[in-house]
Amino acid sequence: MNARRALAAGLAALLLAAVGGGVWYSRTALVQDRQAQRAQQQAVTARGLIGSEKEAFFQDERVRDVLARHGVTVTVQKAGSRSIANSYDPKQYDFGFPSGAPAAAQLKAAARAGTVYTPFYTPIVFASWRPIAEILIANGVAQKQGDFHYVTDLPALLAMAGKGTRWRDLKASGAFATGKAVLPASTDVRSSNSAAMYLALASYVLNGQQVVQSPADLERVMPQVAPLFLRQGFQESSSAGPFEDYLALGMGKAPLLVAYESQLVEFLLRHPQRRSGEMVMLYPQPTLYSKHVLVPYTPAGDRVGQLLESDPQLRALAQEYGFRTGGDTHGPERWAGQGVQAPAQLVDVIEPPSQEWLERMIVDMEQRFK
Repeated sequence: MNARRALAAGLAALLLAAVGGGVWYSRTALVQDRQAQRAQQQAVTARGLIGSEKEAFFQDERVRDVLARHGVTVTVQKAGSRSIANSYDPKQYDFGFPSGAPAAAQLKAAARAGTVYTPFYTPIVFASWRPIAEILIANGVAQKQGDFHYVTDLPALLAMAGKGTRWRDLKASGAFATGKAVLPASTDVRSSNSAAMYLALASYVLNGQQVVQSPADLERVMPQVAPLFLRQGFQESSSAGPFEDYLALGMGKAPLLVAYESQLVEFLLRHPQRRSGEMVMLYPQPTLYSKHVLVPYTPAGDRVGQLLESDPQLRALAQEYGFRTGGDTHGPERWAGQGVQAPAQLVDVIEPPSQEWLERMIVDMEQRFK
């Protein structure tokens, strides 16, 4: 009897162990399967169409590493913001990432995107030189605000440009007494976002400080705005080329260059030896922000937008490229700690026209270039 009981107890123990082991194995396998599925779901490759000013950011190995830790690989192709909005098939990409809210609004409507992300933004400035800024101060058109930056009265500056004023005509112009016109240089408005943002600013000022939004506004303002671009001569299609000329050739080439704040901040952060030189930023009053808006076309594109907007490391890296961001620090605080001063806030900021009216102005300009 005792032997039978012992045998029964042994068999029961073996059965219990087998069942328990099976349950443990099943649970372990289930957890592993779920982890594998989650990793597979999280690991995505996203292809994006971006404005050229963000190419270096996406090529940065540190950016790639942060994205990879989230299971995301990003490949990008660069194009002009107007082309991104008008000339590419969204079905070939996971996201579009132009410069400028108007182009992004057009993309959002075309892709029927429910959500968009604005991880970066940067104001329009004039890249200039200290002697030029001092001439403008002497003529009541600018004021010094910090070591590297000034503000300039945009209506007064455009009035000079409209009259055909030359630098030698201004008071205290000995440092630049040339026959060049007081005329900000820009990129080609037909292809470049920075020029389109300058067009938005100039049209606002010359439309009685009102955003262009009707045929009457267009008819009134374009004869005044068009010469600001037509009189420049050759213009490049991207903001990178003129900025390289600005750095290499000095104020003789372009005493006032329409640029992004991000371009100058990034350069000064990377080249501290140039901070004591003659390079300065002039913030036009009014100005506007060029917003870098990511429009997702697919869930993979949505992942990229979420990460760029929310990840603190990616925001910090974007600030190294001169972009302002959301989060606890926006950029100027970090830059000041590295010896580059920029205003923490800009007060006199306008919104650009809708994409419809901005496009109408650009099409009008295209006709005038012919």
